[in-house]
Amino acid sequence: MNPAELQRRLALLAPMARDAAALAARLRHEGKGAARLKGAQDFLTEADGATEDFIRGELARLFPREAILGEEGGGEVSDSGPLWIIDPIDGTSNFARGGDRWCVSIGLALDGRAVLGAIARHAPQEVMLGAQGCGATLNGTPIQAAATQDFDRATIEIGWSLRRPVANYIALAGRVMASGAGMRCGGSGTLGLVETAIGRLDGYMELHINAWDACGALAIAREAGCWTNAFDSGDWLASGNPICFAAPALGAGLMRLMSP
Repeated sequence: MNPAELQRRLALLAPMARDAAALAARLRHEGKGAARLKGAQDFLTEADGATEDFIRGELARLFPREAILGEEGGGEVSDSGPLWIIDPIDGTSNFARGGDRWCVSIGLALDGRAVLGAIARHAPQEVMLGAQGCGATLNGTPIQAAATQDFDRATIEIGWSLRRPVANYIALAGRVMASGAGMRCGGSGTLGLVETAIGRLDGYMELHINAWDACGALAIAREAGCWTNAFDSGDWLASGNPICFAAPALGAGLMRLMSP
């Protein structure tokens, strides 16, 4: 799939992602944002399913016969050909409590590698786009990773997952803070990843994250010049992987903190 075809797809995905975020916000206003638990600290709302259904329908209309994998609706995992990867609402715990730190993520993997991403927020209204060989943008303006050189000037977000021991998260946070960096955790892995691409953060790391949280952001981050680990390798589509994005000068050092 050449850059011209990827650019064509980005043009179609930008309004789709924006409309999906608006739909989720409207459904919450209508009372469909109340959460139930899929598991410990794993939230689901009626809006999640409806938003994913909307995206699936649009993808099926625009790209018939291409496979789709969604956080809520599942799908057949394949590392051959194109595979759309959807997270209808990343940051559901924030969404369900009326907060604004959540987003819609649509990614495309081609032959097992993340190549395209469209991520949208409703408040503020932002659409982040990127595809292999096409650059990366925020609301149409090119974006670039931060030029931060030193950990004592850096802000790093560390996502957490109960799929890994809490003690490992605490130890990682301790190593990052001991390096001199500031730390935060905002409740949306996708936003932490894409904000590293924008340069609002100097790094994002998590000991385990799933493909639907990271595929779109990975394609955007690479085009924005971020240092990224090899997230889209091995069994990432079915099982996820550790992830680390960073300003170029900080990536190798941050990864050493992740795997001491």
